[in-house]
Amino acid sequence: MTCMVVMFGVVGPFALQVFLPSLPGLKVEFDASYAEVQLTVSLYLLTFACAQLLYGPLADRFGRRRTILVGLAIYIIAPIICASAMSIEALTVGRVLQAIGACAGLMFARVVARDIYGRNKAASAIGLVTMVSALIGSATPMLGGWIDITFGWRMSFWVTSGLGVAVFIMTFKWFPETQSVGVRLDLYNTVQEGIRLLRSPVFLGYAGHTTCTLSAWYAMLAGLPFVMADVMSQPPMAYGQYFPLLSIGYVLGNLVTFRVAQGWGIHRMLVLGTGLALIACPGMVLWCTAFELKPLALYLPMAMITFAHGLSQPAATSAAVGVNPHVVGSATGMMGFGQWSVAAATAQIVGVIQNDTIWPTVAVVIALTTLSMFSYALACYGETRTQNT
Repeated sequence: MTCMVVMFGVVGPFALQVFLPSLPGLKVEFDASYAEVQLTVSLYLLTFACAQLLYGPLADRFGRRRTILVGLAIYIIAPIICASAMSIEALTVGRVLQAIGACAGLMFARVVARDIYGRNKAASAIGLVTMVSALIGSATPMLGGWIDITFGWRMSFWVTSGLGVAVFIMTFKWFPETQSVGVRLDLYNTVQEGIRLLRSPVFLGYAGHTTCTLSAWYAMLAGLPFVMADVMSQPPMAYGQYFPLLSIGYVLGNLVTFRVAQGWGIHRMLVLGTGLALIACPGMVLWCTAFELKPLALYLPMAMITFAHGLSQPAATSAAVGVNPHVVGSATGMMGFGQWSVAAATAQIVGVIQNDTIWPTVAVVIALTTLSMFSYALACYGETRTQNT
């Protein structure tokens, strides 16, 4: 079953990343502006966030198996529309549909992990999913570039659709219903329980922690290219040379989570991860101010932060989606919507506030890391209050 969970977690990142190297060629192919081409990505991300709000209640009402099969069917059909598009508008519509199908995979990886495992083991499984997704996400753009050069950009969508067919067949044949018998509610009560989650400090605290850590990652992605080029006068290829430090940090954090979360428990993982991230923040400021500004002064402390987030994020995810066992799907959907919406806004804000210094990017990363600590404290307060009650 863990293999199925990992497989669900991979299909979403693959659909996004394999297409990115083809973006420049679309301007020539369709005689489109950069803004029109960029809509194939920005609307994809917006739809990816919003669709999770729909999948959550449906999964709680109709079960995991039927809902994921519908999502995978959309995942198969949408790339065919994209591959057949004769205009940038048609391609954008296809990408929106593709996002509706793709988000089902990542979302249900979390839901199913929480269904079949306890809170600590679910954190371990989610750590494995995020680790594999990060590794595949790093390699997928290279595959997409090779496909684009060798066969043309349309082939990447046929490959994505073929992946969807394979996952659909395996899901239909081997994936059982994982929702516990007796916990399924009607749609009205499902929505009502979901609304109650939004008043739960436990859910808001854990979900807030995952949102802050993911947004910190996107702040790095959005800000560091400007810092490298405009502040440090580094060549364009330098960003690609140092970026793996951040990815390796996150993957190693996920790997440690996968190995020890079940034995250590989520609170120890969260305390360790949050603590390490907070230690790295003043270290980064001190290094950048007291010594000559070099790329490693930013990348090494930020790699420690991504390592720390790799420790705490899966634990917080497992805790957030398991607050109410009746609405695991709704909790996952609301958390996912918050994560991706805030992350997208953070990336845009970081791009806007650049001022030819390192401090806008550094300040946003530190602020989000600090907020992740307060979010965890809110969750602990909520759990203590619930136990006392």
